[in-house]
Amino acid sequence: MWLKQYLAIGRKRPTWAMVADDLIANTVTEAEGARESEERVNIFTQHWNPKISALPRDLKAMIMIARKYGLRQEGLAFTREILRSMPMWDHAQTDMKSMRKLTRRTAAKRCLMTNHRARTVGDFENIAEAIREGEHQPNQRCACKRCEKMIVEDRCSNPHRCMARAKRILDLLPPKWDPRGEHPQDHEASERQRAEEEVAEGVAFDRTITTGGAIADTFRIFTEGSEVCNERLDMKRSEAGEWQTVATDGACEKNGYADARAGAGVFVGDGDERNISIRVPKDIEQTNQVGEALAALLATKVVE
Repeated sequence: MWLKQYLAIGRKRPTWAMVADDLIANTVTEAEGARESEERVNIFTQHWNPKISALPRDLKAMIMIARKYGLRQEGLAFTREILRSMPMWDHAQTDMKSMRKLTRRTAAKRCLMTNHRARTVGDFENIAEAIREGEHQPNQRCACKRCEKMIVEDRCSNPHRCMARAKRILDLLPPKWDPRGEHPQDHEASERQRAEEEVAEGVAFDRTITTGGAIADTFRIFTEGSEVCNERLDMKRSEAGEWQTVATDGACEKNGYADARAGAGVFVGDGDERNISIRVPKDIEQTNQVGEALAALLATKVVE
């Protein structure tokens, strides 16, 4: 329960969690990265690690529980609101070595942190986007409206330098975590509406994969493996031509018992060579649900 409340990053976050942030951040050595205290936001969304032995007992237990049960951020896709609210400094999904090289103590970094008050991915995106504007000139003497605004409002002595550094840091983000460009959420609403209009009877399959809400909704426990796929998925439907109806089913003998055996089947038509009937491989859980899921997967293969 404590861990869940601690991860509820946002306005409704309990006061004790923000106090915990400060306590945890103050146990970090320079070798652990996030050299400036202002960079350290949350150990579960950034690379840096605290010195566990220096923490109060309850915080130490909370972090150990998170590690024991494999807490980490996982999902097929996230809304831009979530992506933009992530801390940019020492972002956990970037290459750590490249991030620390670009965030060494320099005039550009100090200006981004102090003058521009850049903290989140969204902050960096707003600063970097001016580079693509037609009137901007890539030098210190640029007099475009955006540069003038930065000079007056943020007291920035070299707006282009800060824009360029912000963009280079943003470019470290893997595709799934970069709010720029197309994401699955851009098409999900229209695809869902289209599917509902095309399906006269029954229920249209919901192809939505985007996790919405807040950063807290991106965390999962009981995760496995050291690598997470950070590629951006393309969920746009391709025009496949004519509709085709196939039947799928899964079954399991002695379902729920240790000696259970499951199977999966796909029926395309009488005598069709694409009809399939197989046993679920022994290294996969033998249940009725697994058989049905495998059958659905096989169906997508035989009608491609």
